Amino acid sequence: MTDADPAPHVFNASMGARLEVLYASPQIVAQRRRFRELLEPRAGESGVDVGCGVGHLTCELAEDVGPSGRMTGVDASTDMLAGAAARVHARRLDGRVILREGDATATGLPAESADFVVAVQTYSYVPDIAAAIAEAARVLRPGGRLGVLETDWDLYLYGSPDFELMRRIFDGRWRFEHPHLPRRLNRLFADAGLAPTRAEAFPLLETSYDPDSFGAGMLALGRNAAVRHGVDRAAADAWVADVRVRGEAGDWFFCLNRFMFVSTKA
Repeated sequence: MTDADPAPHVFNASMGARLEVLYASPQIVAQRRRFRELLEPRAGESGVDVGCGVGHLTCELAEDVGPSGRMTGVDASTDMLAGAAARVHARRLDGRVILREGDATATGLPAESADFVVAVQTYSYVPDIAAAIAEAARVLRPGGRLGVLETDWDLYLYGSPDFELMRRIFDGRWRFEHPHLPRRLNRLFADAGLAPTRAEAFPLLETSYDPDSFGAGMLALGRNAAVRHGVDRAAADAWVADVRVRGEAGDWFFCLNRFMFVSTKA
C-alpha cells in the first residue's frame, strides 16, 4: 500500500479517478437519489452544484430539471471540472449544463439567479463556512432551496475489534475543516437568512464485503491520511489487512451516517 496518494483535499486527476469508483458504488447512487428526492427539483428550474466534482449529481439534476432547465456546476479544481465536462458530454447534457471554476465563498454567479443550490460533501472543506452559506443564500431567488449533505466523522464504523485504532485512522480532523458540521448547520442556515425545512439521516450500511463498495474503497484513503498524520504505517497496514480478511471471510460491517438538509430563502 502506498503513501503517494494525494491528500483528500487535493482534488486533482488522481483523486478524480478515485471518486469515479467511489461515487459509482450502489450506496452512493442510492444516497444521491434520496438527496434529490428531498430537494424536489422541478422541470424548468435553474440549479447550482457547488463543489460539483466529476459531475455525477450535476448531471442527474440536469436530467431532473429537463430540457427547459439549467444546471451550473462550480468547482475550484480544473481537474474535477474536466472530469465533469466528460460526463456531461457523454450523457448529452451539454445544452443544459454550464461548468465554471469558482469557490464556495465566491461563485461569481448573479444574485437571485438560482431556484436551488446544492453542496454535497463540500462545505466541510471550506474554512469560512458562514461565508459559503451566505454566498449560496445570495445566489438563491426568494423561495429557493439550499440542499446540503454532510457527514459527522464521529459516526464512522467498521466491524473491527481494534476500535481505538479505527478511530485514529478515520479521525475527521485530519481531513476536514469541519468534521462535525451537521451539528451546526441549522444555526448557520438561520444566520444566513435561510429557514431550515427538512432534515434526514441516510445510513451507508454494508453487511457483506464487496471490494467495489464505498466502505471498502475508503479503507485506502483513511489509511493514507492516517499515516501522513503520524499513525504508525505498519499498524495501519495491519488494521486494513485484518478488516479486509474478515470481510472476505464473511465478517464485514461498515456504517457511516450521512445527513441531508434543505433550507429555504424567505
